[in-house]
Amino acid sequence: MKVKWHVLSEKESEIEPVKVQVRKTGRSVKYFSTEKNFKRQIHADEAAVIFLHEGFSYDVYDLCGELSYKYPLTAIVLITDDIDYRKAMYVGAVDTISLPLQDEDIRQAMDKATSVLEYKMENLPEEEKEEKEGKIVTVCSTKGGVGKTTISVNLAVSLAKEEKSVAIVDLDLQFGDVSISLDVQPKKTIYDWIKEVYETERQEVLSYMTKHSSGVEVMPAPTLPEFADIVTGEIVSHLLERLQKEYDFIIIDTPPALIETTLVALEQSDEIFLITSMDLPTIKNGKLAIDTLDLLGLKGRIKVVLNRDAEMEGMNRGTVENILGMSIYSRIPSDYKVVVSSLNQGNPFVIAHPRSSLSKSIEELSNKLTDKDDEKENKKGLFKRLFKKSK
Repeated sequence: MKVKWHVLSEKESEIEPVKVQVRKTGRSVKYFSTEKNFKRQIHADEAAVIFLHEGFSYDVYDLCGELSYKYPLTAIVLITDDIDYRKAMYVGAVDTISLPLQDEDIRQAMDKATSVLEYKMENLPEEEKEEKEGKIVTVCSTKGGVGKTTISVNLAVSLAKEEKSVAIVDLDLQFGDVSISLDVQPKKTIYDWIKEVYETERQEVLSYMTKHSSGVEVMPAPTLPEFADIVTGEIVSHLLERLQKEYDFIIIDTPPALIETTLVALEQSDEIFLITSMDLPTIKNGKLAIDTLDLLGLKGRIKVVLNRDAEMEGMNRGTVENILGMSIYSRIPSDYKVVVSSLNQGNPFVIAHPRSSLSKSIEELSNKLTDKDDEKENKKGLFKRLFKKSK
């Protein structure tokens, strides 16, 4: 069972050190500014570490007692100026931290909370330990026109061909092209889901997905650019949690900017595919993106995908790696005719041109996500050992 990390505080700047320390361990952490929004996203069957910062609109001890009783799979750390240790122990807090926050105090509280949760989960019935937790893959770039949507769509379809349940979320909320790339006409979009489900605190999501013939299901961007304003980071976080319970993989297509909704998606991602290409402006922007995500503690999840891979004067793969300071994880060859043809037909090239070098490179990328590359290497190793024995 995956442990979730939450922070509730009315003053985000004061608890920023907590977020930094959690991210340094490679974990995602979600921040909430109000008690109401926080309670909407916590569930009794989920394990969570919760940092509760004292606030004006709630009593931190009363809230801790309520959460400890209602949500037994939690480990709560209180953050307050004036600590009442007896009261903290009585309401079920596993640790307390006084202000101003010190990094060592935060790390010790994290270790203690983790140990408490591990003990609680060890004593769960076996059927309660198993919980579907789909893998989130965000495809991003800070430069437009590098092929994010094309890669997102074809990667999703390639995973679906391996009999995985796959959702693709179009987070390019103003000008998303996922639907047109798949030639689907959605009846409902993320805007409808927010108005009809999220704001009424229902849990439904599947009926708002648009299904493609490949089996991939799409959460489309709003039909009008002005509707993008109602989609917040908190809403995206809740949506992704719901989708994780329904699908093996959630592929997220993003706009060419590190805005709030994109940052939330990146934080909740298991893998971040940073798309770059063989031109200096794209590589420069890619380096800035890597440096920014490094500050957020997310660099360890980044995989560099080189799109339109073709040697050109003054630029090669070694140059790209030197500038970015990271090795290239995957290479997608350049094939303008195949890409444009598939886009104009609304038919992903992994379906329309399955034997092309483009499709094979996407298949290799999806194999890495499903660990099929490791399986192939293990089989090769087995065949080699058998061959040696037969000699």
